Amino acid sequence: MKKSIVYIILIVSVLFSVFFGFQKSGFHEDEYYTYFSSNRSQGLYQPDREWQDKQTIFDEFSVKPGEGFNYGLVKLVQSWDVHPPIYYFIFHTVCSMVPSTFTKWTGLITNLIAFVISFLALFALMKRLRLPYYVMLFVLGFWGLNPQTVSCNMLIRMYAWLTAAVFICAYLHVRFIQEYDSYKDDLKNFCVKLLLPIAVVSYIGVLIQYFYIFFFGCIGFALAVWMFFRKKDFRNTVAYVVGCGLSMVLAVITYPAMLHHLLGGYRGTGATGSMFDVKNTFMRLSFFTGLLNDFVFGGGLTVLAIMLAVGVAYLVATRKERFDKIRFDISAEVAILTAGTAGYFFLTTKAALLVGSASNRYEMPIYGLIILLVMWALYYVAEKIGKDRVCVPIVTIVMLAFLIKGHVTGNNVLFLYKEDVDKINYARANSGEVAVVMFNPATPHNVWRLTDELLQYDRVFYMNEENLDPLTEQGVVNAGKIVLYVADDDYKNDAICNLVKSCEKLDSIREVDSEDMWTTCEISGITEHRFDTPRE
Repeated sequence: MKKSIVYIILIVSVLFSVFFGFQKSGFHEDEYYTYFSSNRSQGLYQPDREWQDKQTIFDEFSVKPGEGFNYGLVKLVQSWDVHPPIYYFIFHTVCSMVPSTFTKWTGLITNLIAFVISFLALFALMKRLRLPYYVMLFVLGFWGLNPQTVSCNMLIRMYAWLTAAVFICAYLHVRFIQEYDSYKDDLKNFCVKLLLPIAVVSYIGVLIQYFYIFFFGCIGFALAVWMFFRKKDFRNTVAYVVGCGLSMVLAVITYPAMLHHLLGGYRGTGATGSMFDVKNTFMRLSFFTGLLNDFVFGGGLTVLAIMLAVGVAYLVATRKERFDKIRFDISAEVAILTAGTAGYFFLTTKAALLVGSASNRYEMPIYGLIILLVMWALYYVAEKIGKDRVCVPIVTIVMLAFLIKGHVTGNNVLFLYKEDVDKINYARANSGEVAVVMFNPATPHNVWRLTDELLQYDRVFYMNEENLDPLTEQGVVNAGKIVLYVADDDYKNDAICNLVKSCEKLDSIREVDSEDMWTTCEISGITEHRFDTPRE
């Protein structure tokens, strides 16, 4: 019966994410990269003054028949950028099962598989920590239905799978401590039973997302300290460190681009510079703590902290002995879990990109562990007071209230892009018109951001904004109407002016939509706003 309730929570959580999956209406630019870099055929390109048909674009985001399960190409493409390949292997596998398909559901299903693994790993972790059953159920429900867990499932990137790797790593380290005494005197079984699973998961984890190193490094350091200083076990400490180190070496050997990604490249260099910039520490900690408070706890983190502080104060006030003599018997398991979680949170705040609410994705892999630790701390203090059967229900009600607040009034589920519906509908309504894309030659890849819109047209005409030669393509200059997608560039106005002057039937332009890096315009023959003044 108890397990049945856990599985009910799991099913409800999956269905809850599926509900939001139906509402997902567009893609983040990085999500387009997931599809393109996993499934590309010839490679996206933007020709100057040439047409590109819909199928050519579509083929770069879906697996063409006969081109599935091409893991060598997937690995090669990731080596060109800044990402490890395993997530893309998984995603490419799912897409290869449904060739000639470009849909959000391949990405969402890939994420939901990872979510199920994470859910079961979190449950197994809490059983290892011997939390009361009702506390486990609440943590599973609060995390499974949390806006940021749903957001993680909605974002078609590697973070759902990174979450699974982090949760399994946490479980294996807690298991390590609990079974340590059984294997400490048998080096062979110590390595096979305790060390090897950690090494295997860590090899996979680091090749899912490099941020895995933060959690693995911190929880691993805490475990090594526990073995060396608490257990006085030099031999097994060395064996653990060497074994974990070899898993990282193996990752580099099998994916040599990893070193360049971490130590060079635009992300490696930027992250390293930010990590060693002491001045930004408070600002970044404040920013990510604010995200945790607003998007995970619905603005109630301060309330929970006050409740915890009041509990500790009450505990101290009702004891005769001095505070420093009150026993807070925090287990080694909870200590290393806290070290890994806090270490990951801090290091990620230093290295991650600051992109508003979207920065939540970098911390999502430990949000479940933070929820677990917060609930454990509140339960632990309530148990020490002897009022756990009174305090825990109160805490549960308060946390549920903040969870509901995050969904209902906060609209905290991210990466749905409902605003894209109008843009896609506009493109669909004008699919019979001439579509022109003027791209910035310095960043032609940003055309990816328009994919959902461009796929509404049978073909698209590409133009380099900085090529101001007169346009001669008859299919464009004789058009009765043009839908223009123009990128931000110093030559933007000149390029639009050049296009309008080249068209015999058109002399006016109306802005339809504007977003980051792109403006959508409609060019027609009805004068509304003339573009006849070139850039000085």
